[in-house]
Amino acid sequence: MENSIVDLTEFQKIALRNLKMVGIEVEFIEDNKIRIRQVSNYNNYILTKKELLTRAKDIFPDFIVHPVRYSLTLKDIDNVWVATKIKEIGLHTNDILSQTAIDRTSLSLYLSGEKKMTATVKALFYYYFLSFELNRDLRGELNRNDF
Repeated sequence: MENSIVDLTEFQKIALRNLKMVGIEVEFIEDNKIRIRQVSNYNNYILTKKELLTRAKDIFPDFIVHPVRYSLTLKDIDNVWVATKIKEIGLHTNDILSQTAIDRTSLSLYLSGEKKMTATVKALFYYYFLSFELNRDLRGELNRNDF
C-alpha cells in the first residue's frame, strides 16, 4: 500500500528516509497500521522486535505496528565469502578449528567448495565472523573515547 494514503509530516518523511538508509523499511498496511521490517544488517546491528516497535512508535505514535525482525539470507554465504572474511579479519584455519568445533576435514572441504554448507553451517560462519566485526568496532570505539 502506498504511503500516499497517509499524510506524512516533514519529520515522518525524514525519519522514513533515515530508516531506509539503515536497512529498515516501513510499509503502510491500512490507514492506521504499519509493518516495520529490518531488511539488512546495517553496521552489524540486529534489532529486536521491541526495538523496531519503539522506532516505529517514535514516528507513528497512533499507529498499530507490526514489527518484523531481521532474517538472515544465506544464499550469499559460500566458500568464497568465508575465504574473504578470513582474509579481511586476518584469521587462520586453526583459529576457526579451535573456536567453532568444526573438524579439520570438514573445514577443509567447506573452504575448497567440495562439501556443500548446510544452512546451520552458513549461519555459524555468518555469526562467527559477525562477532569479530562487532569486537573490532567496539574496540575502535573504546580507543576513540580513551583520554
